[in-house]
Amino acid sequence: MYSNKEKDVAELRSYCLSFSAAYHLADSSWIEFDKLVVNSPLAEIPNKVQFLRSYNFYETSDTEFLYFLKIDAYKMSDNVSPLEFVKQDIKNIILNKRKVELARKLEDEVYENAANRNDFEIFNR
Repeated sequence: MYSNKEKDVAELRSYCLSFSAAYHLADSSWIEFDKLVVNSPLAEIPNKVQFLRSYNFYETSDTEFLYFLKIDAYKMSDNVSPLEFVKQDIKNIILNKRKVELARKLEDEVYENAANRNDFEIFNR
């Protein structure tokens, strides 16, 4: 876990595939701490900020499993999120904005076409 050599990472991945109930080895992806440690003793850490500042490697166990945690980098929630972490959210925002613009444009076109053909009348009270 301490090594970043390709051979060592491949061996760790092979070990995890063979012996672990769950693992997360995506070293280039960002994940929320609470989602990473769910269903483990690490989920019960009272002060996560202090924990992240104090440990980049942590090992613990319970009656059934051993747990290993290695943190290469972290950001606090009040900091700017890494692009990789919010990229999908940004795409969804842009897509939804385009959908709203398209719906508005279609509504305007339907109104204009109906107005040009005199398909409706406006009555004043």
